[in-house]
Amino acid sequence: MKKIMKKLIPLSLVFLLTANSYAAVGGAAFLKRGVGARALGMGGAFTSLSNDTSAVYWNPAGLGQVQDYSVTVMGSTGGSDEWPGLEDMTPSHNFVAVSVPMSKFTDSLGASVFALGLINSTMDNITHSDSLGNEIGSFSDSQNAVYLSWGMPVWESSTNLYVGVSIKYIMEKMDGIDGGSASGYDLDAGVIYNVFETLNFGLFIGKGAAMKWDGGETDNAALTSKFGVSNNFKLIDNLVLLGSADLIQRQKEPLSGNIGFELGYINIYDSDVFGLSGLFLRGGVESIALENRYGVRDEINKNITYTAGFGIDMTIFGKYLQLDYALGLGNQFDRQSKISLNLYF
Repeated sequence: MKKIMKKLIPLSLVFLLTANSYAAVGGAAFLKRGVGARALGMGGAFTSLSNDTSAVYWNPAGLGQVQDYSVTVMGSTGGSDEWPGLEDMTPSHNFVAVSVPMSKFTDSLGASVFALGLINSTMDNITHSDSLGNEIGSFSDSQNAVYLSWGMPVWESSTNLYVGVSIKYIMEKMDGIDGGSASGYDLDAGVIYNVFETLNFGLFIGKGAAMKWDGGETDNAALTSKFGVSNNFKLIDNLVLLGSADLIQRQKEPLSGNIGFELGYINIYDSDVFGLSGLFLRGGVESIALENRYGVRDEINKNITYTAGFGIDMTIFGKYLQLDYALGLGNQFDRQSKISLNLYF
């Protein structure tokens, strides 16, 4: 892998900066970029929420809250023309997932929910150079992660407890590069606890992907733990404010945090054909270094990602639909638009 990376400095730079995190070029670094425009619009502070099918990524325990068939898709676009020296590259980062509640079929599995998800991240027109630095063409890099996830409520009453697990298979292929293919596995587990109907606590632990390359080298991502808390405040009739925060600890990285909010105007209009359930404005701050371990806090905080977004929730002929948009702000590598669609039926 070391020989490969010597030829791929521009590619490493892109994934390092778009992931916007210290030591982001470990195994399967593309998985740090997140999915779902609602979560990304809130700065990724989603560990204690995770109440849509993007829970396969953020916290599989949240699937226990999705007791309908659901489909989630997300696409993103990057402004590679704004990246000095990398103008010809074409980046993309996409996500799709479906969830199926077992209660629709059988009572033997309780309220278990299973989900299948796919993340695809690609970069085209990457300059290929030889060991002397001479350009010898270009190539494409494709990275994929397939999620098989499960979540369920342990109990639901005055308080609610959900648990879940995700297993993922990860692949990377660099076309035309000797030894440029890798694969590996990863495992995530999570818990969400709800009290007073509005207050949520979440815990997520990710083992970290272990990637093995064709040449025999390995890349290992760090063990990651996240603790999140969120609360929904009713301001006045139909106007609510959701605040959320995550603490994130990765091995060999300083403690970091994500903060987000969502202001919603809800229960606007309803009819048998069409209903407008809510309009939402969102904002957040992602990857704030909270300590100076390893002496990199100031460097990380120079490249903090600020996020903004909006969402529309509606019903069409009895089917619930969510349309969300998010935009990364801050340094030029974060300026990407993400659009998500969630359908429940």
